Amino acid sequence: MPVSPARTYTVEAVDLSTASDDLLREVNDLSNEMTGESIPEDPPRPVAVLARRVRNRPKMFRTRDWLARASDGRLVGRGFLARFDADTNQHLREASIDVLPAHRRKGIGRMLFREIVAAAGDVDDIVIEFYTNDRVPSGPAFLKHVGAKEKLASQMNHLDLSELDRTMVREWTALDPNGYRLVWIDGDVPPELMSNVIVAYDTMNTAPRGDMAMDDWHTTPEQIHEWDRTRRATGRQRLIALAIHQASGETAGYTELNYDPDIPHIIWQQGTAVVPAHRSQGIGKWIKAAMLERAIRDWPAARLVRTGNADSNAPMLAINARLGFKPAWSVAIWEIGIADARRYSRGS
Repeated sequence: MPVSPARTYTVEAVDLSTASDDLLREVNDLSNEMTGESIPEDPPRPVAVLARRVRNRPKMFRTRDWLARASDGRLVGRGFLARFDADTNQHLREASIDVLPAHRRKGIGRMLFREIVAAAGDVDDIVIEFYTNDRVPSGPAFLKHVGAKEKLASQMNHLDLSELDRTMVREWTALDPNGYRLVWIDGDVPPELMSNVIVAYDTMNTAPRGDMAMDDWHTTPEQIHEWDRTRRATGRQRLIALAIHQASGETAGYTELNYDPDIPHIIWQQGTAVVPAHRSQGIGKWIKAAMLERAIRDWPAARLVRTGNADSNAPMLAINARLGFKPAWSVAIWEIGIADARRYSRGS
């Protein structure tokens, strides 16, 4: 008679924000082993980085974590669920399931999935989102099995800073579109630029979303203050470049980079957007190039800039390709409605 997964493996809910150093070390070891499969070019992450991040999660994120252990006590899997506490998209949940390769196809994913579904909420319009990396084919296979659908295809792109065309970057930085000025934000968003940053962030609503069940987001000053607090607490650095329309003082575009000195090899490109009324004037190239010049100067230890772009976002993909970004791996966003998730959870 086959052994029940529940007898071989156990799943427990944990609060990582208050977890002991020893438990966080276990979780970080698991995460590094999983990353070794999905992003083998990255060095292991220091446990101090994980500890700072889980102990300083933004207050508007409602998160749940589960850990799966084998019968010998070894940590072999992890589940995660998050809800963003905002005035829109209250139906969305972000989730992830990670299981070590040697322990797959033994029921752990199903066990973690059941916990995620049970914790997602009682209303009937909930949609749970998962992200997959094509280097780990077991992820899409599992999601297809439970009934999730792929909603948006994208790619993770890398820019090797040693191969950056510095001459072209200087030329783009010198574009200086007529009627616009560049404003820099180092660190926290100042009160006098708060409305400009909100417009910048909300312009990301114009980015391709495919067939996702996501509505427009509406950023608030309180959210920005909390992101800034979290960034400071976790030791991350941030640069924002705002393109400002001189005559009106309105935001025309922006780009943003994040950097963690404890993960010195990589810079993360966050959002880049140009307000529709100000497009086709070279603003995107201008701000991206100016930002790269700053990044090279401010973070000399960095070797790569990493960014994700939807396959359907042709304008941004074109700019990034000109700058030297190259595809590293494919990413997909999958969704499953709560009714289908409950149906699989009950039957699996």
